[in-house]
Amino acid sequence: MKSHLHVIAAVLFAVCFLYDLVVWGGVNQLPEVGPGISDSAHREAPLAATYIVLGGMLDAALPSLGRFGADRLTDAFSQGFDRIRADPTVAMDLIFGTTWNGAHSWIKSMYWAAPILLVITAVLWIRRPKQVRALRR
Repeated sequence: MKSHLHVIAAVLFAVCFLYDLVVWGGVNQLPEVGPGISDSAHREAPLAATYIVLGGMLDAALPSLGRFGADRLTDAFSQGFDRIRADPTVAMDLIFGTTWNGAHSWIKSMYWAAPILLVITAVLWIRRPKQVRALRR
């Protein structure tokens, strides 16, 4: 089992990363607040900006994923839409501030899970058991 931990961590990282790309890529499809969230992310949150840009390309290629991402973001951020419309410059502060609901908590957790799992995968890859051969043929 110990010899496969890096593979498990890599799969978990890939799942989290793809989820983040799909969900954050749907930001630009949100009416009225999408551009404000995107601009705020580009100024304040480089990781979110990366997810938005890469996810936007993925969501453009597969529109059903874009709709899924936009629906998830609407469920999660709908309580903050009025404040984001009023002042789009504070969108990232609102999004990463108080948790509004379960969907919002899930999106914030997955946002941070991808970089953490990437570090864990790298550490487990470096520390994976190596095969030792005592005799050469």
